[in-house]
Amino acid sequence: MSNSPSSTHLLANNDQKESDIVRNNANYSATASNINYDNNSSPLNNVQNVDKGMTSTLLLAVFAAVSGTAFHFGYASGVMNSPQDFIQQFINETNHRRNNETQISDSTVTLIFSFAVSIFALGGMLGGLFGGFVTERLGRKGGMFYNNIVSFLACILMFMSKPFYSYELLIIGRFFLGLACGYGSSVAPTYINEVSPMNLRGTLGASFQLGVVLLLFVSQVISLKPILGSETTWHYALGLPIVLSVLQVILLCFVPESPKYLLIKKNNSVEAEKGSFIFFYNRRKITVLD
Repeated sequence: MSNSPSSTHLLANNDQKESDIVRNNANYSATASNINYDNNSSPLNNVQNVDKGMTSTLLLAVFAAVSGTAFHFGYASGVMNSPQDFIQQFINETNHRRNNETQISDSTVTLIFSFAVSIFALGGMLGGLFGGFVTERLGRKGGMFYNNIVSFLACILMFMSKPFYSYELLIIGRFFLGLACGYGSSVAPTYINEVSPMNLRGTLGASFQLGVVLLLFVSQVISLKPILGSETTWHYALGLPIVLSVLQVILLCFVPESPKYLLIKKNNSVEAEKGSFIFFYNRRKITVLD
């Protein structure tokens, strides 16, 4: 008995559908195999007995981030206290050199000194306000690199204020240093948080605050009169943090960029994976599978 034309057409359609299903399943299996191969080819998946903890590169990265940001912040917050009388004397002497016939009052001298101290906070507010904008475009390392140009300039201006008898340079320098510290308060904790493994993120995250209070203490000691807080040396105390800027620039050359930034903003998964491997894994305690 022969099949009718409609029955033959229906059987042909069913055979075609079954063939399509088999072909799709085969393609899916091939794709899944390729995905598994790509994932297994990752260097992080070939590591056995890893020690995902504190590494030398991670410690260096944290110290590099703190050295030119938190250290500046803490030092600038306390360095103006001890030599206050000599700085006010310098302000009075500067006005006297400019006009021998006028004598400004003590309240005016105090006002100028207070403005030089407080403008640091204004710079910090502006630096922190635009910190996220700059960091997203220059990166974490790039942002800290360029931030040192501002702090470098600020230290030079503050140091040159006494030889040039210009308290305006002191005020401008404090403002620029505030900008640098405000931005540093944004970019450094971000970098430390992104390069730290989950189990150490809280511990290493506290390093920024530790750096601030540590250098606050150091600045109080350095600015004492027997050290660099005398009438002839107080400007050296203000210019000394330039060493911190140079130190950070050098240290940043030896640490990678944030893996999170490389992956999300730069879409560079290869470099991000390499950075994660360098930061997170202790090479002395790993075995790579062949």
